[in-house]
Amino acid sequence: MVFITIPIQPMRIGDKMTGRILITGDKHGTFLPLFGLAERMELKETDILIIAGDAGYVWKEDYHYNVETLQQIFPGIIAFVDGNHENHALLNRMEVSKWNGGNIHAVGERVYHLMRGECYTIYGKTIFTFGGARSVDKDRREEGVSWWKEEEPMPEELVYGEKQLLRNLDEIDYVITHETPLFARASIAREKPVDAEYDFPKVLEEWYYRMIHARKFQTWYFGHMHVDQWITPHLCAIHNHILLLGDNQPIRWG
Repeated sequence: MVFITIPIQPMRIGDKMTGRILITGDKHGTFLPLFGLAERMELKETDILIIAGDAGYVWKEDYHYNVETLQQIFPGIIAFVDGNHENHALLNRMEVSKWNGGNIHAVGERVYHLMRGECYTIYGKTIFTFGGARSVDKDRREEGVSWWKEEEPMPEELVYGEKQLLRNLDEIDYVITHETPLFARASIAREKPVDAEYDFPKVLEEWYYRMIHARKFQTWYFGHMHVDQWITPHLCAIHNHILLLGDNQPIRWG
């Protein structure tokens, strides 16, 4: 399969960047919330929707049909961090492009995979992203068909992510991950066990405590837990809700 690198430029109106950034949680390949959003809200080409992992639209070799549907529903850009339920083999075979200061996989003309440990400056806001998590049901999945070992970050990805985080610490406004900082799980009713050797949530907890002292930091959003819940004033679990970045009020789509 051949993947074409799509030239991408930040969107501007006149000489000033402008637009809305929306965020939602795990979609697992469904289009229903996007249809509902399009029916209830006037969407614009300058809108950007970010999915906090488990987007699920890149799952099989014919994922192009999903991408076409997304682009028909949503007139702006849809971007997602990878979750644990993605086809990581397909994503990792794609060529890397640049978008708003960070590396991406251009899945489609207006559908982008936001890569691990990258920083993007979008409409004047700097966003740090880091995907990946461990599937608790991987023993019931088939490797290369419904589960990929690349779902968990490699040590070198964590090193790169931490360097990026520290380098840009005082410029980051928002953090978007799929996995949750470890301490947050105690506040969430839906249990997902953490194996003793699974250190990624602990790493994210360390990053969170660095971020809350950073100069511009506002909110960290994560998916994975299938709840919509504020854990702290700076930490938000997101699933069904669609929010304007930085706004606590959900946008009605259903």
